Amino acid sequence: MIERIDAMAADIDMTLTNKGGDLPDVLKDVFQIMHRSHILLGLATGREITEKICRQGSRWGLPFEFDFIIGMNGGMIYDTATGRMWSTQLLSCEELRYILTVMKPLIDGYGISVNAEGGGNHNAMNINDHLRASAKRSGIAFVDKTGDIDGFCEKPAYKLLLRTDGGHEQEMRDVFMKNCSDKYQIFTSFPGTLEVMRKGIDKGSGMKRYAEEFGIDLKNVIAFGDSENDNSLLKICGWGVCLANGSESTKSCADDVTEFGCENAGAGHYLIEHYLKPHGMI
Repeated sequence: MIERIDAMAADIDMTLTNKGGDLPDVLKDVFQIMHRSHILLGLATGREITEKICRQGSRWGLPFEFDFIIGMNGGMIYDTATGRMWSTQLLSCEELRYILTVMKPLIDGYGISVNAEGGGNHNAMNINDHLRASAKRSGIAFVDKTGDIDGFCEKPAYKLLLRTDGGHEQEMRDVFMKNCSDKYQIFTSFPGTLEVMRKGIDKGSGMKRYAEEFGIDLKNVIAFGDSENDNSLLKICGWGVCLANGSESTKSCADDVTEFGCENAGAGHYLIEHYLKPHGMI
């Protein structure tokens, strides 16, 4: 465990909360103690940074907002104090069309649900219950473009999400890696959900950029995550912690694993036992 924490960065879904859930009371208490001790608190998420997520602190019942947000798996960075926003280049219409054309036989053959995210593109194909649940959580109304690649690609986007039942994930990875891996990356963000983005963009690179911009030493940053898209974040920070409910790949690259899962406020209990108590903060 690192001796000093200047900042914390944490994934949201299945790390701090159940997917779409409320922040546990234990974490509310822990975050308020850390905030009063001038530790920067940040969210590192695959979601697009919107006004809604910028108010995530108050939406969870905290008396403050998070100090920074790394969104779109590192493709967007927001600093609350200054209001400054940085974002990467979107995937162009032509790039989206190329990737979808490569993956089309699998998308059509297995009825895989696909949606664009970011840049105002809310188009989707093969809308299923998982995508409807995502739309409800995010408040976004997806536009059905099933079978219409040109219509789907009418606007640029930050990323593509392909939602499977888990049975076709490896086959989709194999096809993607054979045809698209020179410029793009594919990774799991939730069991059965594959995300496609530009290479070189991840939560770790987003954290590094934020730290350099605001003079934060990464060795004094603690990070929490649960899935493959969190791996780079856990690796680059001074101390990376995987939740007990996390994937095996994320556990293998973490410095430690929590005793409890996200449903039992694993990150909060970890911070209490390994940092707040030893430093006399509670």
